[in-house]
Amino acid sequence: MNAFLIVIPGYNEEQNIAKVLQGILAQNLPADILVVDDGSLDKTAQIASSYPVTVISHPYNLGYGAALQTGYKYATAKGYSFVLQFDGDGQHDPVNLVNLIAELQKGDVDIVIGSRYLEGGTSFQTGAAKKVGVRFFRRMIQATTGFRISDPTSGLRGIAADVFNYYAVRDRFPADFPDADMLIEQIFRDYRIREIPAHMRLREAGVSMHAGLKPILYMMKVLLAISVVLLHAKLAKREARHAS
Repeated sequence: MNAFLIVIPGYNEEQNIAKVLQGILAQNLPADILVVDDGSLDKTAQIASSYPVTVISHPYNLGYGAALQTGYKYATAKGYSFVLQFDGDGQHDPVNLVNLIAELQKGDVDIVIGSRYLEGGTSFQTGAAKKVGVRFFRRMIQATTGFRISDPTSGLRGIAADVFNYYAVRDRFPADFPDADMLIEQIFRDYRIREIPAHMRLREAGVSMHAGLKPILYMMKVLLAISVVLLHAKLAKREARHAS
């Protein structure tokens, strides 16, 4: 068993998953691969199972966050030291994994985020709604924590065991969109977070979970989740003052 586990959540990605796995395997990384099929209605799990990877399938679609937490639980149970999050839609360049591993191996960071917006990163043209969402949550994180994260919606992340072991516990991880709200909580928990430049590509097939008007609903849900995180942080501080 390797120290690193690549967790790939996927829902109806039969047109992309083979290319994603081929690209990762070609890197010859010191990492095992877990595909979490989130109740797909197509052949995502069947195709993934034809490669030297582990596949776990949800009985029905539980959401992106639930798929990630399944990966966290697996990593915790197996004793991995690091998790590398990698989307199954083909938008992440596998070469990014090399850089995530290098940063985590330094031992001075808990969470590494691949950012398309840092100098040296590359991306594709995103929709207007997605751009608004990124800017909004970027400012929200900075306003509430003083910490600037250039790409708060990036699903490309490397995570140390202390972090994923904590979030592997039930009810500590949102089922649908664990993005800006989780980053705010992680900053409050004093996890060491670093961004590095990343290369993103346009999805070649399938439908994005942020297609159409979905980014608007996404913003509303995450905004509500951020409110809950801030309330919990305020209550925790109050309890700490009373305890002292």
